[in-house]
Amino acid sequence: MTSKEMKGKMAESKMQGFPPRLAELLEPYAGVTLSALDNLKLLKALAEQDALNCECLELSGEPRAVYVAKWDHGWFGCGFSNAYSAEIRPMTPPSETQLKTSREVEVPLLNAQQLSFMCMQYAHFDHC
Repeated sequence: MTSKEMKGKMAESKMQGFPPRLAELLEPYAGVTLSALDNLKLLKALAEQDALNCECLELSGEPRAVYVAKWDHGWFGCGFSNAYSAEIRPMTPPSETQLKTSREVEVPLLNAQQLSFMCMQYAHFDHC
């Protein structure tokens, strides 16, 4: 199996449990690990490009707060709020108690060029 095929298989396994449209939109970013906040930026930008809703929240919790996104009709964990390297993962909807104590996170809306630049910065940082 070639390196390219292995990367494709790894990306495919990372997308298990994602809605097909989101998996398709995330495919170009499958090899990039971003901070939790940048994961929110990525989901928000991809939702905007596809005219879908994306609500970004911070859920307080133990041991740390976590960023989550309600992307169209699914919920996705984006990592602990102070994580500089996190994965986007499907999750069960938060409880009503968690939602009552959550806070909305304002994230800037990035265009495709800005997303590419953000990913390049992380790729460079990972190799330094």
